[in-house]
Amino acid sequence: MDEQELMITFSVLSFSVLGLGAIVLSLVTLLGRGNRSFAIITAAATIFLGAFMWLVLAPEGLIPTALGVIALVLGVWPKGSARQSDE
Repeated sequence: MDEQELMITFSVLSFSVLGLGAIVLSLVTLLGRGNRSFAIITAAATIFLGAFMWLVLAPEGLIPTALGVIALVLGVWPKGSARQSDE
């Protein structure tokens, strides 16, 4: 592996972990309490960074982009009401 391939691998791993963190944060805001706007901003940043990597550096950037999209969908998903849990 040359230096550029190592840097791409490190970037994919870093942005993928950011995407996984965004998913966890979105789930926390969906299921419990948390800052929903921060979850959405983190998901959008993951999408942006992954898409930039996908378009400019390597096709492996699709992985963080997909994780960011999942986090964004979970972040904007409406919370269930209290009456639904009573039924």
